[in-house]
Amino acid sequence: MSLLETLRARKLIVPMLAIFIALLVQTSWAEEDAFITLRTSDNFIHGYGLRWNVAERVQTYTNPLWMFALAGAHLLIENPYIALIALSIAVSALALFVLLTNVPQNDFGLLLAFSILFLSKAFVDYSTSGLENPATHLLAVCFAAYYFKVEKPLNDKNIFILSLFAGLATFNRMDSILFYLPVLLYIFLTHRNRQTFKLIAAGLSPFILWEIFSIIYYGFPVPNTYYAKLNTGVPLNESITQGILYFLNSLGWDPITLTIIFSSLILAFLGKRNEETLLAFGVVLYLAYILYIGGDFMSGRFFSAPLIMSVILLVRRAQESSMLEKYVWISLVLALGLILAPLKSFSNPLESDLVTFDNTTDIADERFGYYRFTNLLLFSRREDLAMYPFAEYGLQVRREKIKVIVVPGIGMIGYFAGPDTHVIDELGLGDPLLARLKPPDTTDWHIAHFKRKLPEGYDKTVVDGENKITDPALAEYYDKLALITRGGIWSLARWSAIWNMNTGQYDYLIEAYLETQE
Repeated sequence: MSLLETLRARKLIVPMLAIFIALLVQTSWAEEDAFITLRTSDNFIHGYGLRWNVAERVQTYTNPLWMFALAGAHLLIENPYIALIALSIAVSALALFVLLTNVPQNDFGLLLAFSILFLSKAFVDYSTSGLENPATHLLAVCFAAYYFKVEKPLNDKNIFILSLFAGLATFNRMDSILFYLPVLLYIFLTHRNRQTFKLIAAGLSPFILWEIFSIIYYGFPVPNTYYAKLNTGVPLNESITQGILYFLNSLGWDPITLTIIFSSLILAFLGKRNEETLLAFGVVLYLAYILYIGGDFMSGRFFSAPLIMSVILLVRRAQESSMLEKYVWISLVLALGLILAPLKSFSNPLESDLVTFDNTTDIADERFGYYRFTNLLLFSRREDLAMYPFAEYGLQVRREKIKVIVVPGIGMIGYFAGPDTHVIDELGLGDPLLARLKPPDTTDWHIAHFKRKLPEGYDKTVVDGENKITDPALAEYYDKLALITRGGIWSLARWSAIWNMNTGQYDYLIEAYLETQE
């Protein structure tokens, strides 16, 4: 059936898309962390290279594909808030369009899929926000829809296209590979020939090529945030405990999201359909990863992608149900999204008096905090819209032409301060040295916010451009790191340092410094 025939046969699709776009406009917002990526894309389009602080090559962002998309959007739309939100809405609408035109086979399937996504706070919140979730959603839908649509056994073209969707998704966010790994492994193991390996490698080439570029340009295969968030010294059991709290928070604030995810997984495993089981395993891997890293401080952020994959699995099963079972599904969805949810997907944070930050878990409803400063409708109604305090401070730094600042919140501050200000990030996300230093107190930490202590002389080092770090071991380590991030890209000394740094041959210098801090 052609696309036009599908739209004619499923007359609900167009109004559903219109309602969804209206919902995203009404709930739109821009997250502070989105400006971390935006600063790099802004520097890129203004000729400073793919840099966050223009003096050094450091990959502060985790979403290369989304970063390039943001650069394009920002070239067309000068206002950063509108650029972030407009791109998010466009990609999110496309993701829903692809899902509705390819997965449901009847009106009930359409209604079930749309109702779940419309009522899921996690999905709605992170369909805007400026973070990379919309691209993750779109590529997940493309992969799953294509996988279910093509005839089996897969031919060479099918294998390449599936691998390409997985490669683009991993290029967009590295940990997304977990969704696709079971399917790709199954394809390879069932074919077991060199041609299949070449096809999968060719499909994964966007990510592979990025990794090559990352090592050449940045000196490392993973983003700087990997070291900042996982090199913390926090015991694994504490991290997993925090991850459990992240799951419980979602169940409490947004019960529809995890309920649908777990329901779809149970049906997929009980049904024993090979294709659905493989995708379900991918969702399980990603949920286990969320648990392992301790979740996040943004409530629901990491559950939006598992949800959209789970909706696809659920719709395939539920649309074949009896009439009674269909009524049960719809009733369950409406109860979870409208009656049991304390924070509705469509709620207006300006009118809410509910507690949206949990001091015991450090998990927050991020849209609640940023909505009043970044919502599109508020922009249209108020020309004198007050900017978020972080943005105001960044503009003050730019006006006063401050060359170096030390802050723990770097998104809006860094972007609005502009390229002439070097931002030392106490959390390590944007700082290559601090990211590699463990927090001084691992008994007092906040998820995704691990504050480091500035080594003596480090601020002067950044200001003066000369190594003034007082500890000799750390000073030597910084010289090696600066050679990688600031030295000539093709120098032999730099490439020697890249090899030694990535193989842990300089770790003893960090360990020697940390021993002096105990």
